Amino acid sequence: MNRLKTIRKQAGMTLKGVAEKFDVTPMTIQRFEKGTRNISLKWLEKLAGLYGVTVPELIGEEPPEGKMPETALNPELLEEIVTYAMFRCKGQNVDPKKLSKVICLTYARCLQIEGKQKTAQIKEKVDDMIACVAA
Repeated sequence: MNRLKTIRKQAGMTLKGVAEKFDVTPMTIQRFEKGTRNISLKWLEKLAGLYGVTVPELIGEEPPEGKMPETALNPELLEEIVTYAMFRCKGQNVDPKKLSKVICLTYARCLQIEGKQKTAQIKEKVDDMIACVAA
């Protein structure tokens, strides 16, 4: 996640300055940047807001010039993600906009994964993010 560090520096912020904004230690922010600590969607949204970028820009998944990538849509993968996300949200009050971000981010990450790892990644990523977006 060196991208987090790069964008923080482009925003003219120090580890200490970011940490003070969110009342955490600089080590917490540094761990996010190094990828030694999992970062939730909630944290990504906070950091993106502070740095003046979007979450996809922050994690390096923004298509160039706002265009969709020219890869074909994988409907089976998308269906698996949506089905699992809806199952996990059942009985919870989840903001639909945040849920759509969870689904989009999970889909983008899973496109890069091969084989049986996809299902494990779907469950892990959706579970982590749903926990953060449940209202």
